[in-house]
Amino acid sequence: MMKWSWWLLSVAFPMSALAAPVGLGSNDSLTRAEAINPVVLAPQTAFAAPEPGTPLYIARAVEFRASSETTGVWDQLPDRRWVWRAVIHARDALSVGVTLDASPALGRSTGHVYSPQGSSIYPLRTQTQERVHSPLVGGDTLILEIVTAAADSHPRFTISRLDYGFSDPANPSTQHKSGSCNVDTVCPEGDAWRDEIRSVASYAASSGAGTFSCTGTLLANTSGDGRPLFLTANHCISSESLANSMTLYWNFETSTCGGTPNGSRTDSQSGASLLAASATTDFALVELDARPNTAFDTYYSGWNATSSAPTQGTAIHHPLGDEKAISFEYAAPASTNYSSTGTTAAGTHWRIIDWDVGTTERGSSGSALWDQNKRIIGQLEGGGAACGNDESDWYGKLAVSWSNDGSNPCSSLSPHLDPNGTGAPTSIAGYDLNEAGGTTLPLSDACYRADGGGDNGGAIGGGSSGSLLLTWLAPLLLAGWWRRRSGLRGKH
Repeated sequence: MMKWSWWLLSVAFPMSALAAPVGLGSNDSLTRAEAINPVVLAPQTAFAAPEPGTPLYIARAVEFRASSETTGVWDQLPDRRWVWRAVIHARDALSVGVTLDASPALGRSTGHVYSPQGSSIYPLRTQTQERVHSPLVGGDTLILEIVTAAADSHPRFTISRLDYGFSDPANPSTQHKSGSCNVDTVCPEGDAWRDEIRSVASYAASSGAGTFSCTGTLLANTSGDGRPLFLTANHCISSESLANSMTLYWNFETSTCGGTPNGSRTDSQSGASLLAASATTDFALVELDARPNTAFDTYYSGWNATSSAPTQGTAIHHPLGDEKAISFEYAAPASTNYSSTGTTAAGTHWRIIDWDVGTTERGSSGSALWDQNKRIIGQLEGGGAACGNDESDWYGKLAVSWSNDGSNPCSSLSPHLDPNGTGAPTSIAGYDLNEAGGTTLPLSDACYRADGGGDNGGAIGGGSSGSLLLTWLAPLLLAGWWRRRSGLRGKH
């Protein structure tokens, strides 16, 4: 019966489509997961409410050191490659993640993390000089799998951190509950914005404190070549390591207007490179490792890099990381500086004085602001807006981000959104790009490739290594525990 379960998993997750882990195939000699002694992470305390201008944290980082020499099991495949697997169990967690130190051997390997049932599978971005962060896997247990090159016999891999999740990004029932004044994008208010709604994604990324959630938007460029350029906030993504750790969730929306939250995060992809960023307007531009799957039906939003004043503003975002919402300001956004209520034409930000429909919340950080012509004019840095108040939000101006530091490619949008340097147009409409294919290399990859892995969010603080228990359980006892918890049935 177990053999047929493995076979069904291999059909449900074909290698060609998902590059499924070999541990979910039928023709391997791997020790079954229930025979692997787990690394056990004790329960953690949840984060306090985030401060303004900081990301929404959904998992706490716990620093820990363990190597493949003392953790997990090794097996050899028929083609002479070696496979290492480890099981990590986080007690009472809603999700769990793992971080590995980068190494030459890891760079020559392929890796995955997945749930015991095989219902969640995520590849690891092993070819990096930074630490390798996994996405959060729903539930309290994940399996870490590394497949080495045939020439590498038992190389050393080092786990350097675990993430204890307080919500499961793939399970709406575990999400935070956003305010009741938020308007689902499926509602009639979103009808005129169906294209732009398709360009917005929620994402999770890993910083020194843990895993957090923000929002971003897929952008068009003047070449129309479909490079997957994604705009978000600098206070969310400020380093190459943060960009590397991103997992995007497309089409996370409710199915009915005002109905029970039931969005799906199955349309996901991982990995990005940081192209440009600036704290002045709080923007970050990343290039995704691949174009979104054509089945996700994404859209490349247009933008306006001129300083002309908009007459109204629209935001599409994921409040508290929940399903996608849309907000409207029918008055003209004011040109100002961040957190200022005064106006100046030379301001670095657009101020939404008071949302007329909907609001924004933590988790909306990095989401775009569109003008009356459906062109993006900025991204959300922060503010006090919430259901039940009349407070303001501030968006960093795309027009200022366009040519920071004399159009320095490391801190400006123009070299990336206008890659041929035409200088015109400085305002373009969005477009669909329903075609397959690869992408070009990031233009300013060198700006952040050797950034030392620095990241933000450290002020919130991670857990202590003292809370980690490395427990070696008897195989028979663990086998019984594992069958009670998951059964390893492999049903998708």
